[in-house]
Amino acid sequence: MRHSKRSIRCRVVPFKTLTLRHVEEGNPEAPSRREPPMSMPLAYIQECITDIQQYRTEDALWSKETLREAWKTLHQSLQTATEREDVVQKQHVIDNDLVGLALCTSYAELKHLLSILSPSIRDAVTSHPSFCHAEVEEFFLHLGQEMEVRGAGWVAQLPPPSVGELQFSIEKIGRFGEDGRGCIRNTPHRVSLWRGRRGEPLGVTIRVGRYVPNVAQALIPLAHKGSVLILSKAGMGKTTLLRDLAASLSREPSKPRVVVVDTSNEIGGDCPIPLPFLGRCRRVQVPRREDQEQIMTQILQNHAPEYVIVDEIATASEAEAAWSMTQRGVHLIATCHGESLEGLLQNQSLNLLVGGAAQAFLSNEERRLRNKSKKTILERPHLSPFRFVVELNARNKAHVYTDVNAAVDLLLDDQDAKHNASVGQTVMLNRQPSGDLLRAVEDMNKVAQLSTNCHLGGCRMLESERDDGSDLCHVKVSSNGQRSQKQWVGERIKKYSRGRKRTDEEFLEDLQDFL
Repeated sequence: MRHSKRSIRCRVVPFKTLTLRHVEEGNPEAPSRREPPMSMPLAYIQECITDIQQYRTEDALWSKETLREAWKTLHQSLQTATEREDVVQKQHVIDNDLVGLALCTSYAELKHLLSILSPSIRDAVTSHPSFCHAEVEEFFLHLGQEMEVRGAGWVAQLPPPSVGELQFSIEKIGRFGEDGRGCIRNTPHRVSLWRGRRGEPLGVTIRVGRYVPNVAQALIPLAHKGSVLILSKAGMGKTTLLRDLAASLSREPSKPRVVVVDTSNEIGGDCPIPLPFLGRCRRVQVPRREDQEQIMTQILQNHAPEYVIVDEIATASEAEAAWSMTQRGVHLIATCHGESLEGLLQNQSLNLLVGGAAQAFLSNEERRLRNKSKKTILERPHLSPFRFVVELNARNKAHVYTDVNAAVDLLLDDQDAKHNASVGQTVMLNRQPSGDLLRAVEDMNKVAQLSTNCHLGGCRMLESERDDGSDLCHVKVSSNGQRSQKQWVGERIKKYSRGRKRTDEEFLEDLQDFL
């Protein structure tokens, strides 16, 4: 019996030592025999995609030898059309050649992903009747459990992988970060590691990443006006929207400085040079997940960005960094996990992203005016740093809150915000924004400008009154029904001009005057 236990340990140790050599010690990845996807022959890929002919309009592009050369030619064509101010030709290339080249790129990147699977698993996956290259979204491999391959509306189940088959894939992937995440070299695919109680690898989950052009058309005008927060649960396509937003903003004639904070390498790929679909985007890679907040601050201080794209805000410190960034004139486009705006408000670590929520005490008079039975209520202490919140409901469909501050106030007052047309509306993301959405955005711009002017005017009036030492008590009620200064403030300032501490009786007297 002792001998049998020793033999079992001998069989397990090689698997553990070989895998942990890359996973734990941080050694370079095992070299892959397959060439990077961008080096694959373009002619070969076109033969594998049946309907690619309908997207081919630029012969100079489709005659290139590799994918990388084709992407370079595509960006040159778009740049030429922009310089000539040929809007029709530019849009024609985006709607046709860009879509076709993105399909070829996705196919090549998926072929590269399949190369990290053992030959037996690869053959079983590709021969399954439900498998479709264009629809696959996730691979799940775990010792002792059936392997699952998920796509759009289908799930293929295969026999459990063996120790050798799992070891083959982990060695191909290479090392993983402290958060258990890894990447497939030269692709936007993400790999997450399953560990045992002693840290030994037990399985992997592979998320397929794709660049899908024109999937975020409705959000581009919103990004021009202010910061945008994309909110949804996992697997709804938040990162896919970010890829299209980054590429679309970088193609604009004004050539804005677009910076991508690529913490998990899911936007620009796990390679020193960003994937070519990003075009002019400046990509910053984050060494560790904990460094994202610091990297965001450094970008703001050192690179003068106009747009900053962050894949995921997950901690309170990152939320504070995002809030600070939006206060300095930068348009921030970020994602966050959550099913709804109401759920985000209940998250104490992240509700600062929409202005936060804090308790406030009501006097008896305020309770009567507000028709409240409780003495404490929840109020929004700050303005929302994000001008718009996009709540993903399904693929290509979302509810856009155009007035985030009003929506948050409604939710904190136990009212329905999602079905209130004055604060938001449902849109199709892969279409041009509707006229109603654009009008709502313009109306909010006018309200914001008017509010700013009124605030500046009120400050000037208050300063002029303080200069001559007169009537702070004569400030009248503003148009929105709020008093900029209480009537008893002037009397209180005159009464206690030397700033001595008030007694309890004096404090009670002031309170009675106020009520």
